[in-house]
Amino acid sequence: MQYKYAILGAGMQGPAVAYDLARFGDAETIYLGDIDEERATQKAEWVNQLLQNDIVHPQRVDGSDEQQVKRFFEQADVVISAVPWQMNMRLIQHALDVQRSFIDMGNDPEWFWNEFRKRDDEAKKAHIALVPDCGLAPGMVNHLGLYCMEKMDACHEIRLRCGGLPQRAIPPIGYKLVFNMIGVISEYMGEALTLHEGKPHYVPTMDDVECVEIDGLGALEAAPTSGGTSTAPYTLQGKVNEYDYKTLRYPGHWAAMRALRDLGFFDDKPINLHGVHITPREVAATIIPPHIDFPEEKDLVVVYVYGSGVKNGAPYSISLQFVEYHDDATGFTAMERCTGFSAGIIAHGVAMGVVPRGVVPYEQSMSGHTFVKEWLRRGMMLRETVSQQLHP
Repeated sequence: MQYKYAILGAGMQGPAVAYDLARFGDAETIYLGDIDEERATQKAEWVNQLLQNDIVHPQRVDGSDEQQVKRFFEQADVVISAVPWQMNMRLIQHALDVQRSFIDMGNDPEWFWNEFRKRDDEAKKAHIALVPDCGLAPGMVNHLGLYCMEKMDACHEIRLRCGGLPQRAIPPIGYKLVFNMIGVISEYMGEALTLHEGKPHYVPTMDDVECVEIDGLGALEAAPTSGGTSTAPYTLQGKVNEYDYKTLRYPGHWAAMRALRDLGFFDDKPINLHGVHITPREVAATIIPPHIDFPEEKDLVVVYVYGSGVKNGAPYSISLQFVEYHDDATGFTAMERCTGFSAGIIAHGVAMGVVPRGVVPYEQSMSGHTFVKEWLRRGMMLRETVSQQLHP
């Protein structure tokens, strides 16, 4: 069976989703929408050329125009949002209104868990699936955590570590912009939701920095950032005692970003500057990107997941690790591939009916083993290390 997909957003991740669905998603037609019609057209032509198949069709879509968005959604069996996460609370409701399945790559986990889940019966009656946070982190790393849990009889802890980085630590902060700067700042602010001693628990972002040794990269620094656990601290209560997420960066990055935060550059309260009301965060999101753009510098994505518990009555631990690099053959960055392909796996699962109908927390969309099987089918790498103390 073939399916129709509509992808809103032709920026960094949307074309990678289109490419993945064309190859692995049993796609009949893929619509690629963007407010910039020229960008949508260029990206659609690029993906079609890579595929040697005229399957991706560009359209101009203004994400702020409710009726235009709904008409765009109605063309498809499954809608994928590849726009900044702040838009997704509204877009997911539009999808429910027109009874189309929908996934996004970032949402507000608390809003989704506490408010939007109330529309679960409505989504089930429409026989659609609405799934948030289907990118890299949140997203794929959470499924790797599930994969580890599924290996054990009882799970004590899951530690998720992930980072999108330039292939070398470039000054001034050892970082290359690989997605929306407002999104980066938002993840660095506030508190991060974890499971601690079996209960949802908040920790400050950018604090509690730890060193993680990664084969081929050496020592990286990991710090809590918001959103990486998605809704898992709610859904996994009673199944794991400790569950957390930290973002990986080159050494020194977190000290620099904490300094900017402490100086107020990430505040979202408006200030009056020469009669203009603007937030420091908006200023930072405008000033910083040109200094960390580095278009010629290729990127990488690094993921490390660790779990421990009990299997067959004995202590058991498992770690998963991979480093993916910019793909010279297609031109997709590591971040585009890891985020876009992850979203493609869930979108195809929704289309096929593998994903349950209703308002579905990400970690309940499919098993960890199902996700990993699909990930490896795409030629991606994953190194698994297991340690178990067997009884004599």
